[in-house]
Order: sequence, then C-alpha cells, then structure tokens
Amino acid sequence: MKKIAASVLLIILFSSAAAFAAKDAVEVRTLLKEKIDNVLEVLEKENLSDREKRGKIEEIVDPVFDYELMAKLALGPRNWPRLSPDQKEIFSKRFIKRVKASYFDKISMYSGDSDAGFEYGAPKTSGDKVHLPVTVRAAGDKIEMIYKFYRSGRQWKIYDVEVGGVSIIQSYRSQFNQVMADGTVEDLLEDLKTADNFQ
Repeated sequence: MKKIAASVLLIILFSSAAAFAAKDAVEVRTLLKEKIDNVLEVLEKENLSDREKRGKIEEIVDPVFDYELMAKLALGPRNWPRLSPDQKEIFSKRFIKRVKASYFDKISMYSGDSDAGFEYGAPKTSGDKVHLPVTVRAAGDKIEMIYKFYRSGRQWKIYDVEVGGVSIIQSYRSQFNQVMADGTVEDLLEDLKTADNFQ
C-alpha cells in the first residue's frame, strides 16, 4: 500500500513539474514575441530618428534584460572579484552601453526588409531557466539564436543570448580574459571605453 501511495505521489509531483515547465515556456515565448514585435513596430516608424528609435527600443527591452548580471557573468568569477566597488560600477556601465549599442545595431538590420521574419522554436526548460530558440530570416540569410531566460521573482529576465551557436557572454568573457591576462583592470576599463568611443 505504501509503495502504491509513493508511486502516486511521484506521478503527481512529476505531473506538476511538467505543468509548471510548460507554463513557464509559454510565458517566456509570449514575453519575447511581444517585445520583438514592439521593437519592430518602432523600427518601422519613418518619422523617428535613429536616436529616438533607440530610446524607445531601450524602454521596451530594458525591463527584460538583466544587464547587471550579464556584466558580472561576462567578466567571470575569476576577474570580477579583482575589481573594486567603483571599478565594478564603471565596468558595468560601459559594458551595458556596449551591449545596448550592439543590440540596436543588430535589430536595426531587420528594418524595412519585407521578407524579415522571426520563428520561435520549442523552449527548453531546466529549473528556473528557459532557453528559447529563435530563427531570424532577413535579406536571404538565416540566423539561429537562443534567448536564455531565468526567473527573477515573478519576472523572466534574459541573462545571455546565443547567436549562431556563440554565447555573447562567453564571447565577451574570452575578450576580457585576454585583456586581463596581459594587463590591468584599468586597461580593461580603458579598452571598454575607447572601443565604443565612450566618454
């Protein structure tokens, strides 16, 4: 009798976990699609300057990107502790500017392309994380992306994006590791500043 009860309990637990995972996947897919659709609507507005478009796009996507976590992950567990609190703040600000500029440049490529489209694949869930594949088609090209989300309280936040199988966090970390291996923290901050003409 105890074995039967235990089996029933396991079935209930697994069923509940599967239901939550499915719900999470739907939430993330809906959230991302809504954000991308809103961004594309802004890009199609011909009466807005690039500066205005960028401002509106930041308002749309900023709430869903965990830029602070991305900065910490990009620098990595080996280098992050080497920075003082002031240096961490400077690094994070400059890293966030670079990520935002890069995102705007890439998403702007799809503006005005009547054949551009976004196809959302089957999300993969693992604990409080959901990875959502997205295929982008534009100008005859196809780009495979994976948006990586984690649950932060009641919200879903992006902590990494893979483009063509390459994680932007891992890509930045590789660059930063090289700078730190050959130089100092100040070299890293200066490199991050001058590379994107930050003032």
